[in-house]
Amino acid sequence: MWGIGIPKITRVSLTLPQELLDELDRMLKAEKYASRSESVRDALRDFLASYKWRQGLKGRQVGIIAVVYEHDVRGLTDALVDIQHTSRGNISAVQHIHIDRKHCLETLMVKGQAEKIRKLLDKLAALRGVKQAKLVVLSW
Repeated sequence: MWGIGIPKITRVSLTLPQELLDELDRMLKAEKYASRSESVRDALRDFLASYKWRQGLKGRQVGIIAVVYEHDVRGLTDALVDIQHTSRGNISAVQHIHIDRKHCLETLMVKGQAEKIRKLLDKLAALRGVKQAKLVVLSW
């Protein structure tokens, strides 16, 4: 029987690339985390807070979407270009940077209704080969 205030704990399994796990382990040591589980819980809390913040955006917004991706994933660059073309009413400019032999960064300057920007971010983030997609909203 669980006591008052003690949350039920459920075990889950994750599949991660070895390099990501190695990076996590280095961070755990540097930040003196007690366990991988505690660091993953912190990361999930941060992810969920960011998600809730994005969902709460309303009205007209101006910002930047940053996308890091593996350029050699089949069909990814075409999909990115197609999404950008269909969202051209919300994208003012795009900048492309080669990070290394395998990865690229694109920054999309965006403006428009929050819902449309959020949908654009979600489409980009869902593409196979996209490592990370983040939205930064600016105020003026």
